[in-house]
Amino acid sequence: MTSLPALSQGCLPLLRTKLFPADAGVGVLLARDALIERLLSAGEHRLIILSAPAGFGKSTVLRLLHRRLQEAGRQVAWLSCDESDSEPQRLLQYLVAAIEVQLPGFGANTARLLQRDMNLPGEALVDAFVTDLKREKGELYLMLDDFHLIRHPAVEPLVDYLLERVPANVRLVTSTRFQSRFVEKQSGLNPIAFWVSAEDLRLTRDETRQYFHEIKRVPLSGTEVELLHARTEGWITALHLAALALVHHPDRHVFLAGLSGTERNIADYLAEDVLDRLPGEMQQFLEQTSLLEEFNAQLCNTLTGRSDSREMLRRLHREQLFIIALDAEGEWFRYHHLFAEFLQGRLAKRGDPAHLLHAAACWCEGQDLADKSIKYALRARNYIFAAQLLERQGARLIAANRVYGVLSVLKNLPAQVIREHPVFQIFYAWQLAFEQQYAQAEAMIEDVSTRLLGERGKALHLGLAELLASAQVLKALVLLYQDKLENCLQLARHWLSLVPDNQPVFRAVLSCVQAAAHALLGDFDEASTSIARGRDTLRETESEYLQVVVALIEVLICKDLGQLGRGRTLAENARSRVERVFGRRSRVGGPLALAYADLLYEQDRHAAILAELPLATTWRDVATPIELISRGKLVMARGRFFAGEAEQALVELDEWLQGLHGAGYQRVFALGMSCKVHFLLWLRRPNDAERTCLQLRHQLGVLPQGHYSDADIALVLAEARLTLSERRADKAQAVLERCLATQTADHQRDRHLRLSILLCVAYWRRGNCKKAFSLLLPTVESAWNSGYRRLFLDDALWLLPLWNAWSAAQPQRASAWQGVAEQLREQCRRMAIDPETVDDSQDVSHREREILRFVAAGLSNREIARTLHLSEATIKWHLHNLFAKFAVRSRTQAVLKGKSIGLLSEA
Repeated sequence: MTSLPALSQGCLPLLRTKLFPADAGVGVLLARDALIERLLSAGEHRLIILSAPAGFGKSTVLRLLHRRLQEAGRQVAWLSCDESDSEPQRLLQYLVAAIEVQLPGFGANTARLLQRDMNLPGEALVDAFVTDLKREKGELYLMLDDFHLIRHPAVEPLVDYLLERVPANVRLVTSTRFQSRFVEKQSGLNPIAFWVSAEDLRLTRDETRQYFHEIKRVPLSGTEVELLHARTEGWITALHLAALALVHHPDRHVFLAGLSGTERNIADYLAEDVLDRLPGEMQQFLEQTSLLEEFNAQLCNTLTGRSDSREMLRRLHREQLFIIALDAEGEWFRYHHLFAEFLQGRLAKRGDPAHLLHAAACWCEGQDLADKSIKYALRARNYIFAAQLLERQGARLIAANRVYGVLSVLKNLPAQVIREHPVFQIFYAWQLAFEQQYAQAEAMIEDVSTRLLGERGKALHLGLAELLASAQVLKALVLLYQDKLENCLQLARHWLSLVPDNQPVFRAVLSCVQAAAHALLGDFDEASTSIARGRDTLRETESEYLQVVVALIEVLICKDLGQLGRGRTLAENARSRVERVFGRRSRVGGPLALAYADLLYEQDRHAAILAELPLATTWRDVATPIELISRGKLVMARGRFFAGEAEQALVELDEWLQGLHGAGYQRVFALGMSCKVHFLLWLRRPNDAERTCLQLRHQLGVLPQGHYSDADIALVLAEARLTLSERRADKAQAVLERCLATQTADHQRDRHLRLSILLCVAYWRRGNCKKAFSLLLPTVESAWNSGYRRLFLDDALWLLPLWNAWSAAQPQRASAWQGVAEQLREQCRRMAIDPETVDDSQDVSHREREILRFVAAGLSNREIARTLHLSEATIKWHLHNLFAKFAVRSRTQAVLKGKSIGLLSEA
């Protein structure tokens, strides 16, 4: 190992390898562009601090920043800190040496003092160092990696002293595992510090996908990426260790489903690099409290028998031992999921922790934390205690949407235990519905209802009676999600007649179910009446969750009514309420985010919510049916597609569609397939679009007529776009007019606008310009004034040629909408389509396309004529017209041109 000469004869040599990033310039690193840009833009701060637990990629981010700065021609000094160099004079020697690598001759003033007397006051040495820094006129970055290893008590006051005097041209960048006192001080209101926390260093979902696909060369599906990201919480070392294990595991799906903190590679890392370095009492505290999903000092004292848990938690948080604060006050915490599972594995080896879980259950009951108390009691196998709690508190938990934590434990109970307690059966039915096992859930509700109602001689106490009513609400939801809408409405009406007025929660929930069923049937007048009744009923109760559910359904109704502005206001008010009452990233806000995103997409403002949607689409519960999830999925797919990531959006859409088969998914499948047809046509792949459209038509053809009105509309829109692209405007006009004749009600305005805009194109393509332009202007005005924007942009491929013709024929009227015309052109450019030639493929008739496909297959004119039952002269006439439109002279050139504009597949 090479070393630099010592600054004095009495000094140890300086290790040169510590003055450069490890593996600098070698190896492939994940390009964390967004994070690096944030760091680069923090130039006004003299101190940048990266603070996170072990394995969060702090050093890697510093290496990436170091590389970017050097590429930009900046002077960047590097020091990898070591515990053996904690003494202030030794550390200062390294700082001088690190800067001298970039600025030869630097540090003469400081070096002279160090050579004269190693016992000078630290402040004098810092003053000398600052003087040397001031002599350098250019901008200098000084990077200190792993600064938490510098533990000499004299360092912290000297660092404070240095920060107060450091020249404006010097930027200090440091990574640290612990939150030392000077770091805490600089992370407050002091404007010189820029703070990067573990939350900032976590990989995003896209970065997780990029890491596996591009760095590790492990092609995971979108679902597998989601699962890994959720389990690791973006912890880069866990992802790295999982990638290593995946290579050797025979069944990838089994490995990912069972990934936990007890996985050998992860457990070894946490044991060797984190836990074994801690004192024994801290290890014991961590193991005992790892059983708790959330905890504060009082609960930890109860569990461990200690009295100093508050100080212990503060120390754990300061040293960032995978502990996460859940509130701004720093009262409630949780551990990283994998870290908690690792600790629980160690604790289980020491004996049964049931007594600790029972203590937690009793404490939570005393604090009115019913859901947590029930969960701990179930985990402790104290089933009688848990059943009694559920009977007393179950209805209140359902009304507050706090039931899902209980369900996660309940599903692992032995079947015999569930059968022994009717209350467990009711909640197990909720779990089955949560997992979309609707038929099994319905059967269990019937079984427990018969069992309870059959005991006529035995009066049901209030708690169990309320749970029986809750089971009927669940049954109505199960019927709703299976598209048994008439049965759902019948059940809701029946129980609304039985539930007394002094039970506003149940009456409100049943009204919400009624409204949803009416909306799916397309009866929005009845839906509006039902939701208004639910809103009025809720004035008699304080259920914040149900207030959000009512707002959610109102937002969905507003979307179909075409009232985007009102729907957006309702959604934003409800989201503010959710954030205030339940927290920003609560399960309650997930369904609302999906409906809100759907509205924002239509207004072309969806960029503000895209980051929330991946989580919102995975937080599945009984209040989030697949129909609602589809809104978020389609917004993400469309947003990515029309932003220029077309192929990736199509892949993700296909992955989602693969899981949408069977009863209960027909409506959502139709919406997804219609979207796929739309994408394929934009990509100039009409053959694939036609096959997809035929598949959709077949899927819907076997369903009851009129039962899935929104699915029928999706099919009509897909067929209209396809036939317009194939130059069959007559067929497009017929299907659109036939559908529009049934969409005349006020509550069908959204559908009416979508159909009308395409009908304008069909009229124009058939040569009926007068009819096209007379319909276009009021449709555009109505849609634009209601806030619609994507309605135009997403169909720019069909609309732009019509718009150009309108501008030429009626320039005065069209001039007022010149901005829209330019947006249509920009949308085409974004999709790599020249706005000036957008109509090339649409000039080709359906018959000409058909003949071109036979030409590409190598058939002669005579063979094509026999196949199509036409004369050979007719085939030659069509080919002559096709050659003229393509500006080509041969069959081979025509085939090549057809492939280039998407009329023929490349295969």
